[in-house]
Amino acid sequence: MIRQLDAHEGPYAGALVTRGESVAVQVASETLVGWAGWEHAGDDHVAGPVDVVRRPDGHDVLLPWCTERISVFLGRRAAAEVAFGAGELTTMVASILRGLGELARAGGPEATGEWWLTDDGRPMFMIGTGGDGRSAAADLIERMQRECVDRSLKRLLGEIRDGLEKSGARPGMPARQLERWEAELFATAASRPLRRDVHAPEKARDLDVARRVRPVPGTRREARVGGPEHSVDTGLRAAIDRVFEWARHRLEEGRAAFERRRIRRGKKTVEGRPPRHEKKHSDVVAGAVEPLPRRGGRRLAVAGAAVAVVLGGGLLWPGGATGEPAAVKSRPSPAVNRSSAGPPTTTPTARASTVPSAQATDPSTGPDDPVVAARALLLAIGHCAEAGDLACSDAVAAGSSGIVEALAGAASGEKVPELAGVDEYGDVAVIRVSSVSGAGEGAPPERIEQMVVVVRVNEKWLVRDAYDVADQPG
Repeated sequence: MIRQLDAHEGPYAGALVTRGESVAVQVASETLVGWAGWEHAGDDHVAGPVDVVRRPDGHDVLLPWCTERISVFLGRRAAAEVAFGAGELTTMVASILRGLGELARAGGPEATGEWWLTDDGRPMFMIGTGGDGRSAAADLIERMQRECVDRSLKRLLGEIRDGLEKSGARPGMPARQLERWEAELFATAASRPLRRDVHAPEKARDLDVARRVRPVPGTRREARVGGPEHSVDTGLRAAIDRVFEWARHRLEEGRAAFERRRIRRGKKTVEGRPPRHEKKHSDVVAGAVEPLPRRGGRRLAVAGAAVAVVLGGGLLWPGGATGEPAAVKSRPSPAVNRSSAGPPTTTPTARASTVPSAQATDPSTGPDDPVVAARALLLAIGHCAEAGDLACSDAVAAGSSGIVEALAGAASGEKVPELAGVDEYGDVAVIRVSSVSGAGEGAPPERIEQMVVVVRVNEKWLVRDAYDVADQPG
C-alpha cells in the first residue's frame, strides 16, 4: 500500500496500492453493493472494477485512480490562461464520446455521476452522485467550445453539444452518431496528450504581503516601541509563515509526483504475470496519448525561490508611513502572458510569403511549413481545375467540397498569389491567399482575399476549407 485516500481526494475512499507498473484504489466490495459500475468492468472510459483481491474475511475491488474532476481541470487551465490545443480537445471530447457509448451499451436507466481524469490523464465517467452523463458531457463540451480557437473544430464541438442536448429525452445514444462525431474529430486534428502540468500563477497579492501590512498612526508611544516598523515586522513574519506553508505544499506535490513516476517505472507485477485488465488496443484515446511528465523539479525550484525572495525582501524591508515596500513596487508582475503560456503544439506564428516563385523560396524553410505546403497545394489544385478533377484527392482533404472551384482563380491566375500564415495550431493552419482576378475589357483587376484552412493528415498537408475574407464562416 502506498497510502490511504480519504473521500475528499477522489470519488471514493480506499487504499492507494501498486498494480504492476500502475496504481489503483483498493475498496471493500461490501461498500459497492448495488453500484451500477459493476456492469462496466473492462471499459476504458467508464469506471468499473479493474480486478478483485481476496482477503481472509471477504473481497476487495481495485478501481481506477481518479485524481481530478474534468470541470476543475478546465477551470485550472482557464485561470492559467493556457488555451487548449486542437489535439488536446480531440483527446478530451473523443474520450467523452466513447464513455457515452459505453454507458449506452450497458443499458438500464440513465446513469448519473461526474467526469474525472485518471492518474494517467484518461477522461472517465464515475457513476455515483451528480448529473446524468449526457448532460454533464454537453456542459463540458460547451466550455471547451468557448475556449476553442480553431474555426473548424469550434463548429464541430457546437454540433456535438447541440446533438447531445437534443437527444436528452431519448434513452441511450446511437452508436453510429457517436462514431461519426469521433471520426470527424480525428479528421480535424490528431490526438495529443493533455497538458496537466499547468497551474494558475501565484501572484504577490495572493500571499497577503501587502494586505496584511497596515500603516499605523505615528504617536510618541509607538515611536518608543518601534512605531510603524513594529507593525511592518509583524505583518512580514505572518507573510513569511504563509510562504513557507505554500512552499511546503509545493514540496509535497513534487514528492507525490516523483513517487508516482518511481512506481510506474520501477515496480513489476508480484505474481510475475501481467494484470488482467490492461489497455487492450492502441486506438483508445487515453491509451495512445500518455500525459506529459510532471515537472516536479521545476515546482520544487519555484517553491525554494519564493522562500528566498520573501526572506530577502524581509531583510531589505524599508519601513515607511505607508508600510509598502519598494521591492513590491518594482517587482514585475508574475502573471502569465497568454502568448507565451500556450502549449507547445499550439504556438501561433505569423509568416508572410511574398516570394514570386517556388524556386525563390527560402531553402531553410522545411516541408513542415504550412505556408510552403499551401503554395504547392495551390499549384496542384490549379492542375486539377484544368483537368476537370473537382475532387483533387492529392490536395483536398476527404469530405471537403467546392475547394477546387473556390481556389481555381487564385491557382491559375497570371500573377503568383501572395500567401501569409495567419494562425497555426499543431496540425491545422490558416493561410491568407491574396490574388488578382482576371479583369474584363476596360475593367481594372480585382484583388481577392481568401482564407485557406490546411490540415496535416498522415504527414501530408491537405486543404480542408476555403472561403473569401468577406464571407467568413460563423
